[in-house]
Amino acid sequence: MININKSTETELKVMITKDEYNTFFSKAHNIYSQTNHYYKLNDNLCVRIRKINDRFFIQYKESNNTKELKALKDKTEYSMDISETDYIIINNNPNCLYDYLGLKNDNKIKAEYKGTLKTIRGHVTLDLKMPDMQIDLNKYNSNIDYELEWEIEKKQYKKAINILKKNNVDINNRITGVSKLKRLLESGIC
Repeated sequence: MININKSTETELKVMITKDEYNTFFSKAHNIYSQTNHYYKLNDNLCVRIRKINDRFFIQYKESNNTKELKALKDKTEYSMDISETDYIIINNNPNCLYDYLGLKNDNKIKAEYKGTLKTIRGHVTLDLKMPDMQIDLNKYNSNIDYELEWEIEKKQYKKAINILKKNNVDINNRITGVSKLKRLLESGIC
C-alpha cells in the first residue's frame, strides 16, 4: 500500500558564504547529516531518496506556481517513509521507484540517476516567536556550498527578512531560491 504524506512547504532559500555559515553554525543545535540520491523518472518527475540518520524517505516536490516574494519558494512536498532495506533496494535498482510510487511505466522508461548530494544541517534559533532556520553545508560533484533555508508562513516574510538583515544577511545581490537538485544538475555528474 502506498502511503505518501503531503505537505505545503514555504521557505526562504538563500546562498550564504562559508564565514556566514560558520557564524550561524556556532549557534546551531539539532545537527545531523543527510544524503540525497536523485532519480529522474520522467520529464516531470525527479525523485529524491533521502537518508537522515537512521530514517529513510522517498520524496519529491511540485511547485505551487504562486506569486513569489524574493527568495521565497512555495511547494508541495510528497514524502514516504521507507525501511533501510527499501533504501538499499532502490539505490541498487531505481526502476522499482515506479512500483513504490504506484506509477505506471508502460514505456519501460528507466529511472535515470542524476547524482548524490550530502548535507550537514543545523537548526538555528534567531527569534523565539519564529521557527528555527536551517543552515546547510552541501557537498556534491567536488563542490561545496552553503545555504540558509527557513520554513516560514508567507505572513512572516517581512519579519524574517528583517531578522536576517540584523544578522548581516541581506538577500539582495545573492543567489536565492535555487534548489539543491538544480545546483547538483548544473554541476555535472561525476
